Amino acid sequence: MSNSIIINDASLPFSSSVDCKSELEDFFKIIQSADSAGVRFNQADDRHGNWNTLNYAEGFIFGEWINHIDKDISLIVKNVISKVHCPIIELEEDKREALSGMLFMLSSDRNLEVTSLGVASNIDSHAISFLSHNNWASNPISIVRQWEENEEWKEQLIDVPNISSLEHLEAYIAELENEKPQNKNYLRDLVLQDNKDFPNLIFCNSALKDFKSPSVTVDDFHKIIKALEKLNKAILISNDIEALKLNSELTISGESSATLENGKYARQREFKHPTLGKKLFEKHVKNFPDAKRMHILADFNNNKVSIGYFGSHLPTVRHPK
Repeated sequence: MSNSIIINDASLPFSSSVDCKSELEDFFKIIQSADSAGVRFNQADDRHGNWNTLNYAEGFIFGEWINHIDKDISLIVKNVISKVHCPIIELEEDKREALSGMLFMLSSDRNLEVTSLGVASNIDSHAISFLSHNNWASNPISIVRQWEENEEWKEQLIDVPNISSLEHLEAYIAELENEKPQNKNYLRDLVLQDNKDFPNLIFCNSALKDFKSPSVTVDDFHKIIKALEKLNKAILISNDIEALKLNSELTISGESSATLENGKYARQREFKHPTLGKKLFEKHVKNFPDAKRMHILADFNNNKVSIGYFGSHLPTVRHPK
C-alpha cells in the first residue's frame, strides 16, 4: 500500500460556502494528522492550485475564513499551507499516455467524471476527499473505468480506497504501520534463488543488499514487491522484452547507446550474477517513487528474470552525477 494519496478534485466545490465552512476545519485536521504520520499528497493534474487557492465553493473567500475561525484551527490550516506540499503526481510517460485513453466515472452517477480517482486506482493509492456530498463519505468509492479495445468500448468496476474522516485516516495509517515491518522483513528474507513466492526470479547479492538499505522507504517496499510479483508471472508468457513490458504492465526501458558506450556508466550497470558472473543489467523497471530504478536481466529461454540493482537513478550521459 502506498503512503502517497491523491486529492479527489471531483469532491470540490462544495454546493455552498456554508457547507464548506462547516466541513473544512475537519479536512485540514485530517491533512495535518496525515502529514505528521509521514503521508504524502499529490494532485492528478495542474488545474487546481495550492491549498489556499482551491475552488472550495462559490462566494467562499479562503483568506476571510481563516481569519474568523478558532485560533488553534487557524494555526493548523496555516501550518498545512506553508509546510504540506501537494505536487502533481509524477507518472512515467507510457502510464500517463495509457491513462489519457481511459475514462473514469462515478458508478452511482456516470455523468460525474472522476479522473483523479482513476489515477489513484492505477497507482494503487488511496484518495482523500472533501465531504462536500454523500458520494465522498464512503470508503471505498466505486468508480467505472472505460477504455477502447479493438474498436469496442469496455468497462470495469473499481473500488478506490477513500479517506474523508479521521476514522478513515486512522485505519489507513494503522494498515501502513502493520505493513511496514512485514514488507521490510519480507524483502530481507529473500535469498539468491528458489524463493517460494518468486520461483522465476534470481537475485544478485547487490540487489539483496539494496533492499536492506535505509534509503528504501515504506512506499518503496510496496512497489518493489508488486514489481517482483509482476515480473515473476510475466516472464512465463514472454518471449522478448516488449512482451515482458506488455504482460507485466511495468515501465521497462533500456539505456541509450551513448550511456552504454561510456565505460564508467556501463560498469555501473554491471552486477555479479549468482551463476553467470558479472553481467550487464541494462534494462530497468521505472515504476518507483523518486525516480528509483530496478535493473534486471531477462532470460527468455529459461523463463527467468534476474534482479541486479534497486536504488537511485544511475548516472547517464544526459544526467551525469
